Amino acid sequence: MPLLPTLGLTIVYIGHFAAAAVILAVAPETPALPIAVAVAWPDIVWPGLVFAGKESVKVDRNNPLQSCVKFTSYPYSHSLVLGGALSIVPAALAGLIYQSVLVGVLFWVGVLSHWLLDAVVHLRDLPVLGWGRNDRRVGFGLWARPRLAFVLEYVFFAASVLLVAPPSMFVGLLGGGLLLHLFNINSFFGFTKKNPVGTPKRFALLALVGYVIAIIWFTMSWQ
Repeated sequence: MPLLPTLGLTIVYIGHFAAAAVILAVAPETPALPIAVAVAWPDIVWPGLVFAGKESVKVDRNNPLQSCVKFTSYPYSHSLVLGGALSIVPAALAGLIYQSVLVGVLFWVGVLSHWLLDAVVHLRDLPVLGWGRNDRRVGFGLWARPRLAFVLEYVFFAASVLLVAPPSMFVGLLGGGLLLHLFNINSFFGFTKKNPVGTPKRFALLALVGYVIAIIWFTMSWQ
């Protein structure tokens, strides 16, 4: 399987790291690592839940576009209320590790920012409560216009960096962010006729790998 198309189906959504940049600009004494982990948290725990059979996703083997990935069930990782409540645990742990209530609070804020930004792009599949048959699902559906979504995500990230980050960080953040975003280009432009990932577990695993790489990049760049 070619490397670039494979990477093109990871969920490295750099838009979430715009939220990390804003949080760190507001609280500059906060270490970057827990905030980078926080904004990625729902997509860090999601692959494990997929492998455990607690959450599910459907991947269309015949279409590489992100809009054709169906997140059929992810109440624990991606619901506003239940997911937000569960994330208090890692937030408290972060506070204990760094011996800072502020780090814990900002970790939780970072987790919540993930849901809010997901709501802009997802296709009405984000659960609000996380339980009940009549749980409302939301999503403004920017992914339905994939090329526009691809451009706007980087513009949003770049604008946030230029507004809040120190100029000394511009090259690392903007350049590294662009590289990671380009790895995701096949999901929005459909250069391959088939989906190079093909299975839910492989998709989930690549999402995890992609976010780990993104966390390392952001943490190293925010120095």
